[in-house]
Amino acid sequence: MDIAIDIGGTKIACALIENDQIIDAVKVDSIIHTNIDDLAPYVYAQIKHWVAQARSVNIACTGQVSPDAVNFLSVRRKLPLQAQLRSLTGLPVTIINDASAAAWAEYVLNDHVSRKNFIYITVSTGVGAGIVFNDEIITCADGFCAHLGHTAVNIPTAQSYPCHCGRENCVEAIASGTAIAKYASQALGKTLSAKDVFTHYAEHPDIMPIIDNAATAVAELIFNMKATFGNDTVIIGGSVGLAPLFINKVAAKVQQAPEIYQVTLLAPKSGANADVIGVHHYAKKQLIES
Repeated sequence: MDIAIDIGGTKIACALIENDQIIDAVKVDSIIHTNIDDLAPYVYAQIKHWVAQARSVNIACTGQVSPDAVNFLSVRRKLPLQAQLRSLTGLPVTIINDASAAAWAEYVLNDHVSRKNFIYITVSTGVGAGIVFNDEIITCADGFCAHLGHTAVNIPTAQSYPCHCGRENCVEAIASGTAIAKYASQALGKTLSAKDVFTHYAEHPDIMPIIDNAATAVAELIFNMKATFGNDTVIIGGSVGLAPLFINKVAAKVQQAPEIYQVTLLAPKSGANADVIGVHHYAKKQLIES
């Protein structure tokens, strides 16, 4: 049996996996934005009752993930999370970015994708991505690869969108659920979540341009990646990415693009457990190749 953990900005999901099936699971609120220094012991407290029967711990984590540390960009903090959990559990620990884990879940489970080259984009609290190229997940030593949310794009507005990474007009600063909620709240003069926007206010005349700009940013990202990797498939997931109004707007913009930039858009097949499933299969692959 193996333990798989998905550490996100909002939730942390833990699963005990046997024969590629989840046999037990727990989900708790994340503490990244409230008490990040206690993240490792907090995660360990959720899984310690599984450790004695497990062979490994495999983590899908938000942020800039490298073997030495995870750089949590949104709170500007680094933690040696892999080493911390290895020390706490006494087990081998594999760690990759959460969007890369979700992309690998699609590689393993989604029969509709090109298994060789495709891009997974998740539009949720932030904007993340995983890139499968020549049957491999793209990774790098410092973990700052496939962070497509921090790709700058042009959209038809004079407004500048500052991003927490230090640049302007990143996709994440325009299209994430956090950004949509921020600009919608400013437009209507009250505090809204991204869920509020899509549930109650999406058709409001002051909100529609915000959603349209977000969809344009994601579409422009897709075109840039098509020109870079030559992929013919893009999977879009996440709570914002799967909102019908949003994905329909992105699809319309892709259909209107020059033919050379057009791709097939797919919804993810791996479901709510994509990150834990993906990192589990990725760790198995690493073990086979080692």
